[in-house]
Amino acid sequence: MNKKPIEVKKDILGSIGNRLQYALFREAQHILEIGAATVEEIDAAVRYSIGRRLTVTGPFMTADMGGLDVFHHISDYLFKDLSIAPTSLSTMKTLVAEGKYGQKNGAGFYQWSPEFSEKMNAEREKELIKWLKMDLMI
Repeated sequence: MNKKPIEVKKDILGSIGNRLQYALFREAQHILEIGAATVEEIDAAVRYSIGRRLTVTGPFMTADMGGLDVFHHISDYLFKDLSIAPTSLSTMKTLVAEGKYGQKNGAGFYQWSPEFSEKMNAEREKELIKWLKMDLMI
């Protein structure tokens, strides 16, 4: 598939990519729970800021480029405020309890009409194919 493999030096639950994705998802749930932003605003914050940045630099290169002193000082006060929830938060639990599983059955954090579902799948596929083609050029 011409993807870029990584060497995993230690077997860990969830593997590397999923763990990073779920750390972001836990914090996104927390931000929603405390009422700091809506689902749409949280998704936009990722799509139009860190999502774009992380396609070029990972978290460690981003920190190097921003200055480890800056990242160190921000980490010291911000980490204390980040979610440490050991399970899904209440909004997620409520959606699942109500049988709202997302795209697979039409309702979740978003309402998934057939048209919206088709549009979002096409957009995601187009973007992933674009990145796969770019990876082949490297």
